[in-house]
Amino acid sequence: MIHSVMRKNLSALNKKHFAVLIIAAIFALGIFLAAQEAAETGISETAEPVKWYRSNASGLAIEMISSRLAALRYEYCLSVESIASRRLPGVIPRNIIPYYENWYRVELRQLYENGEEIRRQWIFRDGKGLARISASGSPGFFSPVVQRVNEDEEPDEVKGFIEIRNSAGYVTRELQFDEDLSEWEYRYTYREGVLIRAETWLKEPPLPPPVQEVNVLAGLADEEEAPVQRFSLAPAERKEPVLERLFTDSYRYTRSGSLRAIDRTIHEGAGKRSRIGFPALSPRITPREELAAHAGVYTTAYFLGAGNLEGLTVNYNLDNRGRVLSEITKNDEGKTIGELKNTWSDNRLTAAFWKSGDDERRIEFEYDKDGKPVVERNFRKGVLERVVNIEGDNEIEEIYMNGILILRAYWENGLKISEERIGGSGGSPR
Repeated sequence: MIHSVMRKNLSALNKKHFAVLIIAAIFALGIFLAAQEAAETGISETAEPVKWYRSNASGLAIEMISSRLAALRYEYCLSVESIASRRLPGVIPRNIIPYYENWYRVELRQLYENGEEIRRQWIFRDGKGLARISASGSPGFFSPVVQRVNEDEEPDEVKGFIEIRNSAGYVTRELQFDEDLSEWEYRYTYREGVLIRAETWLKEPPLPPPVQEVNVLAGLADEEEAPVQRFSLAPAERKEPVLERLFTDSYRYTRSGSLRAIDRTIHEGAGKRSRIGFPALSPRITPREELAAHAGVYTTAYFLGAGNLEGLTVNYNLDNRGRVLSEITKNDEGKTIGELKNTWSDNRLTAAFWKSGDDERRIEFEYDKDGKPVVERNFRKGVLERVVNIEGDNEIEEIYMNGILILRAYWENGLKISEERIGGSGGSPR
């Protein structure tokens, strides 16, 4: 009796073990098939499920949404995905690979507008969670260039930037890629956490496809035969653009640590690429602030001409609010060839004075109660030459000779619509 009961229990136990083994085998087979399908389709594995958010046009995560389909119903939505490290070699964009380390943790964010992806952002973090690489741009910026079948089709937008940071969180390199396929690069140098130098580099857009030069040799082999033409194809000489340094900016600070001066060296080839602003970067300045506030269009480049700047050094002196007080321009021998002084009231430029040799100019500005410019006056050696009265998009420009009004022009939205001569030449509009 006892043996019979034991045989029944063993038989039941074996059946349970067999069922468990079958379930385990099916589960393992499912994992294998899923992994194989992911590998074949190129779908990346993630460390955790993709999170979806209702968003705005800037990509801000406003509210978590339960599913992808629900999120895509909004005008803007955002997906946030953590990519597993074992899948990274197959999914990292080609333009980020040179800066990637295999121990980074990776986050992918994709912004959608009306169900269509409009921007993509990759964030690579170190073990402390600090972002070491940030890359953001259009979807085409992270995809290989695809040859269009129909030449009438508009090409995909290829625009974006990459920021590379050191272990302290400071940006050491910034790469900017524009729609015309030109490439800007900014390189930053720090000393004890303080920015001391910035270099601006540029790679011009690629050249258009080469044009074949055709030489035609025509002659008669026989008087009764048609002319014989021989073609020799010689490719035009090409020099593909390379990365070239345009500017080197050196930063000087007060003892309290505030930025007081910037020395800019303008390198060969930079004249045709006149750049008024500075890279908006400083350890003490937020992205919403300017590193240095210029005086509008009236800068050294305006008075000397952009084509005459190569080889010069411009020293920008700033106040404690980052406003440019003066620009002193020197040639390669260290001789001062021009100086521009700005006068400020609050954040408004009220006057700019330029002196270069015998050339002296002064520009004065007036503003309304909202801070919008309403009057601009131009003087040369103390004599009035030009006055512009501004009202919205309309301007009235008056030209003076020896202090006497001789011409009045009317402008709308930047276009001259009429002018009239004053004085002895008559006052009829043209």
